[in-house]
Amino acid sequence: MTVGRSKLLSNYTMTQRDDSTKPLDKSRLERDLSIMVDDGLAFSEHIHKSANKANGIMAVIRRTFTCLDCKCFSNMLFKSLVRPHIEYGVPVWFPYKVRDIYEVENVQKRATKQVRSLRHLNYKQRLIKLNLPTMKYRLHRGDMIEVFKILHGIYDRDITEGILQLAQNIRTRGHALKLTTQSSRLELRRNCFSVRVVKPCNSTRSSCVLAKCEGV
Repeated sequence: MTVGRSKLLSNYTMTQRDDSTKPLDKSRLERDLSIMVDDGLAFSEHIHKSANKANGIMAVIRRTFTCLDCKCFSNMLFKSLVRPHIEYGVPVWFPYKVRDIYEVENVQKRATKQVRSLRHLNYKQRLIKLNLPTMKYRLHRGDMIEVFKILHGIYDRDITEGILQLAQNIRTRGHALKLTTQSSRLELRRNCFSVRVVKPCNSTRSSCVLAKCEGV
């Protein structure tokens, strides 16, 4: 699989034990740790697959439970059985296209309608009653959790070295772990993890970014 905008036309071969060569088949989509990686790094197919799986689980819940109250839906079913399928690996496939953002949000939007007592309310009102944030907020929260772990050395530094760059000049307003804005010409680059997290991280309250990691 050739990743990026430039698709090379060269054929690749693999040398086998008997010194013979075997041509490698070209691929545009591969699965790695349950994340569907495509050659354009758009992740639209992964998002579509995850949304379908989450909607399928909601269909099972709908057939199993004849009546759902707010507590049962929110705490026992949606948070534990449905939402994890949408949030898994989000720093890798974070959606930036409008249709992908809508597809992710629509999973929760449709799911909240399963509570009959809330069907007459709009989506925002249903979230308030269920004490649920939007999926967009949850995805950004996932990004910030990963940033916190990287900056505080919770991950192996040999793996995370170079992903985020601390700003050299910290005399301006903000906290001591401000990040350097990296240049980006392409939309894909602007929306990759190391670039998109800079602005929200730098604007996060100091008490959050500099919080102590107890038990680590």
